Amino acid sequence: MLGKRTKLLRIAAFIILFIIYGMHFPCRVQAGEDNPQKVLILNSYHQGLTWTKEETEGIMQTLSNEGKNISFYVEYMDWKNNNSVQNWEYLHDYYKYKYAQNRMDLIVATDDAALQFVLEYGTEIFAAAPVVFCGVNKKSADTLVKGYTGVTGVLEVVDPADTLRVATKINPSLQRVCLLFDNSESGLSTGEIATAAIKSFNPDLQVEPWNNLSFEEIKRRAGELGQDSIILATTYYEDATGKILDIDYVNRVISERSSVPVYGLYDFGVDKGILGGGLLSGRLHGENAARLAKRILEGESPDDIPVSAPSSMRTVFDYNQLVRYDIPLSSLPQGSEIINKPFSFYETYKTLVLSVAAAFTLLLVFINVLLFYIRKIRKMRKNLSESHEELTQLYEELSASDEEMRQQYDEIITVNEKIRLSEEKLTYLAYHDPMTGLPNRLSLYEETKRLFLSKRRRVALLFIDIDNLKYVNDTLGHAFGDRVIIKVGEKLAGLVQNKGSLYRLSGDEFVIIWRNMEETDRVEEYAKLILSDFLTDDWHTNSELRGSISIGIALYPDHAPDLEGLLKYADIAMYQAKEAGKKSYVVYNQAMNEVFTERVTIEKYLQKALEQREFEVYYQPQLDIKANRVTGFEALLRWNSPELGRVSPLKFIQVAEDTHCIIPLGAWVLQEACGFLARLEEKGYGKLDISVNISIIQLLQEDFIDRVLDTLAVYHIEPGRLELEITESILMESFERIISKLQILRSSKIKIALDDFGKGYSSLNYLKQLPITTLKVDKSFVDYITDTREDDFVRHIISMGKYLGMCVVAEGVEIPRQLDYLARYDCDKIQGYLFCRPVPEAGIYSLLDENKNI
Repeated sequence: MLGKRTKLLRIAAFIILFIIYGMHFPCRVQAGEDNPQKVLILNSYHQGLTWTKEETEGIMQTLSNEGKNISFYVEYMDWKNNNSVQNWEYLHDYYKYKYAQNRMDLIVATDDAALQFVLEYGTEIFAAAPVVFCGVNKKSADTLVKGYTGVTGVLEVVDPADTLRVATKINPSLQRVCLLFDNSESGLSTGEIATAAIKSFNPDLQVEPWNNLSFEEIKRRAGELGQDSIILATTYYEDATGKILDIDYVNRVISERSSVPVYGLYDFGVDKGILGGGLLSGRLHGENAARLAKRILEGESPDDIPVSAPSSMRTVFDYNQLVRYDIPLSSLPQGSEIINKPFSFYETYKTLVLSVAAAFTLLLVFINVLLFYIRKIRKMRKNLSESHEELTQLYEELSASDEEMRQQYDEIITVNEKIRLSEEKLTYLAYHDPMTGLPNRLSLYEETKRLFLSKRRRVALLFIDIDNLKYVNDTLGHAFGDRVIIKVGEKLAGLVQNKGSLYRLSGDEFVIIWRNMEETDRVEEYAKLILSDFLTDDWHTNSELRGSISIGIALYPDHAPDLEGLLKYADIAMYQAKEAGKKSYVVYNQAMNEVFTERVTIEKYLQKALEQREFEVYYQPQLDIKANRVTGFEALLRWNSPELGRVSPLKFIQVAEDTHCIIPLGAWVLQEACGFLARLEEKGYGKLDISVNISIIQLLQEDFIDRVLDTLAVYHIEPGRLELEITESILMESFERIISKLQILRSSKIKIALDDFGKGYSSLNYLKQLPITTLKVDKSFVDYITDTREDDFVRHIISMGKYLGMCVVAEGVEIPRQLDYLARYDCDKIQGYLFCRPVPEAGIYSLLDENKNI
């Protein structure tokens, strides 16, 4: 008994000491690690490559498991897909910008390209941070690291000996190894190492390299191999013709075509067609590199750590491939991993299954006994219920007559109440808007009858209109538009409070009457408050919709002596706010009446201008700078009105969009432009291109794509010769609505141009997602290039467009200096007065005849 107590006391003392030690030890560790150590993992290849992914995960997981406070930075050079000098220089500029002021404590470089980049620019970009490399074979490492300090790493050892040993055991008649590798630098190096290893294993084995075959030839040969052969897949990302291939796809297709097992060097090929073997693991390789990195982060110099080659191999096989080639598990090395092996629940949990079956049998017996007694209880309840129903029926017959009289009395009261409520409802509906519940136009006129009798009283009328409601109705439906109107009404009601009265006139129009206004500045401050409140995100009805309002303000008695006048002038001021970019307010002045009158006049004559053929399409040539010849034209609309004279497109295009006249007008321009191209070709001027501007209103029409394709078909124009121009404002306001249509147009070979680039706020992310083929630099930026001044912003736009694979066109080129600048920075095309102004169709023929050498 005493011995047991002594033992328990010892255990308790041990636990107490462990708790005390555990409370203090973490504090000491954390005290020295308040500031995280920065580790950059620079990968040679892209994130989707399994080898790169597993290397990175192995490095990060191993360092994280050490309990250190580390901040990881991960970059991907994507060198297999972009192995160009231009990309190398771009990465240099990008990493220099990103890391020149962000000092790294350690850099881990995976594979050859990353190691070469870090060593070349380590001092310039990364402040000579210590380097650990992995994924590099000995030959490459000796070449790259030579002459550098502060670098160590783990070598990628390509050794197929274990795999060949298994293959020989499975197939003793093995005589030939078909070696699959590509002609890249790393592929050739891996092929050379693998060939030497095969000859070292068995000099009698014949090695047949497949690096100079096309992928189609490889597939054919794989299906014709005899049983004395195997395929050994190594590094293979492109065939002899330069065709880029996905390694997983290659392994899977060759395995499907092959009549013999396909072995590999890397474990990511298992489950993709590779049978298996002793394979190099990217994760284990990354873990080995992380162990060296840990030593350096703890203060050890990389120059004191020799480059090593620890084992990163794992022996793994695909069960499906073993079954396919009838290979018994007994022929595999001891302790091999088997993936895709079917799971046998019964064999694994035999005891549990038998126990559950026994318990289930006992449960069934218990349920049967329980059901027997339940039936007896139900029968007793049924007998009692029948007796109770007889008594209840007798009581109901006695009380029926009394209840009927009560119901008739209640019905009379209900009818009277409904009549009263109907009268109140009719009165309410006469003076209120049924959708929002706000006072309506009739209520506005009734309540303001006496308001304008005294000229000493100052009154402000705020005319509020919802921006883009017509666009919302056209794209999201009228039901959604009604929800927007209701939300705006609720928002305004909360902002008005006791400052005045809120009314809904009609459609998307609201009016606020502010009585007893003291100063105009107070009204403007109130308008600013309303606008700023509408910019918040807590009232929007849809994540794609960012609603806003425009406000026009008219004052009594300054601007008008009655309600009708105030409504008219506030409406004019509101339209002026919309012309200024929406989301703003404008106080009425006399000059606005002239602008409004001009807009009304334009709208009046615009309706019949298309019918009477008052419009004409002008064409401005686009000059290819390098070829020094005209490659196409931009179609520009002009209006020569008999009543108004020449009307600027800046004035009538906006009116056409607001009235939806832009739909037939835009269709007419497209037909004229395509007819012009067809006539050029008939006259022997060759196949030139045409660029046509389109409006968001056109693009949102359901039949827009069909209309474009039909027009091309009528004039026998190839889709690739048509370019549709959209502006950055369309891109930003309607990205989610138009991307699918632009993709369909692009899939039909029609080109898409982004017009006036630089004036809006489009992001690089949007440019990558949209199928843009052409980037047009706005004239306002080209104007910064003069005989005495240059602008780097234009050069950066050109560079970005080139990097994204787009054709770059500069607009508004007017002086030779601008042309020289654009040619120097590799701009593709120009258009502007320096070469030619926009001219009618007849002028184009003369231009082309006079410049036949262009």
